[in-house]
Amino acid sequence: MQLKNILSLLCLLALLSSGMLSAQQKPWEEFDYPPINSFDMPALEIFELGNGIRFYLVQDSELPLINLTALIRSGGVIVPDDKVGLHSIVGTVMRSGGSLQYPGDVLNELLEDQAAIIEAGFGFTSGTASMNVLSDDFAELLPVFVDVLTQPVFPEDRLQLALTQQRSSIARRNDDQAGVAGREFQRVIYGQGSPYSRRVEYATLNNISRQDLIDFHRQAVVGENLMIGVSGDFELDVMKDMLREAFADIPAGQQTDLQFPPVDYDFESGVYFVDKSDVNQSYVLLGHIGGMRDNPDYAALQVMNRVLSGGFSSRLMQVVRSELGLAYSVSGSYGSGVYFPGTFTAAVMTQSSTTAQAIEAIIGQIERLQDEPISTEELAQTKDQFLNTLVFQYPSVSSVLQERMSNDYAGLPVDTFERLVDDIRQVTIEDVQDVARRYLRPDAVRILVVGNGSELGDQLDSFGHVQSIDITIPQ
Repeated sequence: MQLKNILSLLCLLALLSSGMLSAQQKPWEEFDYPPINSFDMPALEIFELGNGIRFYLVQDSELPLINLTALIRSGGVIVPDDKVGLHSIVGTVMRSGGSLQYPGDVLNELLEDQAAIIEAGFGFTSGTASMNVLSDDFAELLPVFVDVLTQPVFPEDRLQLALTQQRSSIARRNDDQAGVAGREFQRVIYGQGSPYSRRVEYATLNNISRQDLIDFHRQAVVGENLMIGVSGDFELDVMKDMLREAFADIPAGQQTDLQFPPVDYDFESGVYFVDKSDVNQSYVLLGHIGGMRDNPDYAALQVMNRVLSGGFSSRLMQVVRSELGLAYSVSGSYGSGVYFPGTFTAAVMTQSSTTAQAIEAIIGQIERLQDEPISTEELAQTKDQFLNTLVFQYPSVSSVLQERMSNDYAGLPVDTFERLVDDIRQVTIEDVQDVARRYLRPDAVRILVVGNGSELGDQLDSFGHVQSIDITIPQ
């Protein structure tokens, strides 16, 4: 009798819980959501000095801080082949060595006392110098920033320290499997002699002298190469007067002509292997050359990218990860470069025994994009994902300034982002299949695998002749 009562009670609880679930299938619909705060685009003040320096100012009184960023038209693209790494060393020693008036140690102490930050660096396509400071300290530290920017002393001891740090990085560069794959894939796509796949070596560091740093800096930091952005808590007229006084004496010089050589690429498939005996998984990159940002099909390509690999609901994640269980993470994207062509790259990390299966699964999903139109649900979901993340496009007032400066630096239209939003809304199912057919070449992908040869066996032979890549570090 007691058992019968217990069973009856369990049945009653099951009925009650099922009824509750039915009534609350969408509990979020019962929530009262507060209205979303509107974002008013801040006004951007732009002015230029006679020496060519262009200033971008935006006010933001939320916090008593001021951020200043100098965008410098220079970078690694102008560095000769025998001195690769020079641009990075320049940025490092500019900051660590300081200026004659503010040597590195003195500068560090000054900034620590006032909770301020000054940094400098050069990448492949541009350089930056920045300062973050309390509003009350800006007038005092602005001349310090300008002095470090324009009058670095590049002391020999700090140069040697930077070179030693770079040599240490070279010595460790084969430790990380993903790092090896990314580095070697650049050469697989762009070619060993391309400026877009160059790497720092011991020999190139040995060719760098203090005079090289001085010459690089002298060419880079002139008025015609500088764009200065300032955001934060300040009075507009007062700030403009301070900037004019601080930067007026910088010589105009001549604007650096950044030349980006064309990429000579043939759509030919290939299989490349790096044997790394200390791993038990394969890191796979496969793809081919990509395109440029000014492509009229850019919006459709972005939708295609998200369908292929736009989060957990994307095709690669659903099939390769969830259905087949071949990897924890998998990705793929058609890259569109601003200055030179990007790459179409798919990546997966999988067990050695399932390497070939993972490669076949990825290629299969690329072919599927070409052979089958995406669904109406996929298109709508992808567009929603894109448009719903627009709130993060401007996470701060300074991000508005940074985007405008970046667009002007690259020669892109002022309304580049707004145009993309409009273009995304217009993309159709047919557009996605069209760009997949015209821009993706699953029949001509170049496959790079970094893995354990003894565990991998002959799996890669099914994709073609396997070329081994030697990653021994030149001494």
